[in-house]
Amino acid sequence: MNYEMFRPIHARLLRDPRMKVFLYGKSSGRSDASLFDQTGALPATRRPNWMAKFTAPDVLYSADFLRATKRARTSIQIFHGVSMKNYFLNRRVLDYDHVFATGPYMIRRYVEKGYYEQGDPRLCEVGLPKTDRLTDGSLDRAAFLEQQGLDPALPTLLYAPSWGEESSLDRMGEALLRCLAALPFNVLVKLHDNAYDPRFARQDWGALLQELKGPRFVAPATFDVIPPMQAADLLITDLSSVAYEWLQRDRPLVFMTFEGQLTRWEGQADLATWGRRIGVECDDVDSLPAILEQELAEPGRNGPLRREACADIYFNVGSSTDAAMRETYRVLSMDAPAAPRPPEPAHSG
Repeated sequence: MNYEMFRPIHARLLRDPRMKVFLYGKSSGRSDASLFDQTGALPATRRPNWMAKFTAPDVLYSADFLRATKRARTSIQIFHGVSMKNYFLNRRVLDYDHVFATGPYMIRRYVEKGYYEQGDPRLCEVGLPKTDRLTDGSLDRAAFLEQQGLDPALPTLLYAPSWGEESSLDRMGEALLRCLAALPFNVLVKLHDNAYDPRFARQDWGALLQELKGPRFVAPATFDVIPPMQAADLLITDLSSVAYEWLQRDRPLVFMTFEGQLTRWEGQADLATWGRRIGVECDDVDSLPAILEQELAEPGRNGPLRREACADIYFNVGSSTDAAMRETYRVLSMDAPAAPRPPEPAHSG
């Protein structure tokens, strides 16, 4: 998941012959560079994460708050999502020299917390490069659905939950998945990476998804949520950051909720600003089919609020990678390449 945050920047760095990229990987709690094969990572020197602390790069990009090395000439926090949990409100962000802020909302919350002052040059107005493909025309919805064995003529739902005890998968997962599999729509399922990690998962979700697989129900084998998201007409989630990324699609959204879901995030979560107002809440699997029917029938009903929230949460929708590269060259005091190499493919899948 974290590599997918970096992939668009990686692709651009490969256009510049002055740049050399190193990837340091960790998966399921182990330092392991083999995960880059699993994700179809772009060309780079690949090393296990434990080696990172011994390196001194010119620039360190990280989608995690823990700094892999303290010897980088400059460090950039690129985040791995924004959600109502406000996970990004972490003092470790101050360990980084620059922050590629996703939008006005993030900067405002940092100022309110006292981490930064308004106008602090460390806060760069970038956006979320991972989501550019949602709106830039580079993805083909019909081709993706056909590749998954689904009929592009049918409405398509995407279930993409968070993980852990606040997740709808953890609380109502089997009943919910069986409900979705019985619907007369296409259903795409994209679970959080940790849902497949035996250290965290309550059951073997991969086995259940394989059991439920059918002509209208599939879990694409990808770490990247963007292609399924671009192909979907409606999103079902809970506290996941995909809820806010989905705002760039401006389509209906259903939040699966239950009592105590936000207990862990009490005092940090923000339900007042946007929270779940951008979608419809559902706390009962039996009620879900009727809610889905209504939302699909009126896809534009919540549109104005969704668009207002999107403008607050994201800078540079569709062009965040351009902004990220401008800021990269600025913080490195470098000129952008005058004659870049032909671009690498943005995604191998």
